[in-house]
Amino acid sequence: MKKEYHLQPPNRRPGKARVDKSAANIPVGLRLDGSDPALLKSEAGRRGIPYQILVGSILHQYLNDEWIERKTVEVLKKLKVSKAV
Repeated sequence: MKKEYHLQPPNRRPGKARVDKSAANIPVGLRLDGSDPALLKSEAGRRGIPYQILVGSILHQYLNDEWIERKTVEVLKKLKVSKAV
C-alpha cells in the first residue's frame, strides 16, 4: 500500500448539464379505481412491456389525438366488411 494517496475530485465539464425538459420523465401519482391497475398490468404483461410504459403510452396517444376507441375500431371493421359484400 502507498503511504500517501492524492485523491482529487472527478473532472467535470464546465456549466450545467443540458437536458431537454420536454423529453424528461416526470414522476406522477394517480388515483385509479381498484380494478384498473390489475387490468393495466395484465395488458402490459400480454404485450411484454412494463405497465408504467403502457400507461405513459396511453396518455401520450390520448393527448396527441392519436387515441382510437375500441368502439370506433369495431364500427370501422363492420363498415369495411359491409363494403366488401
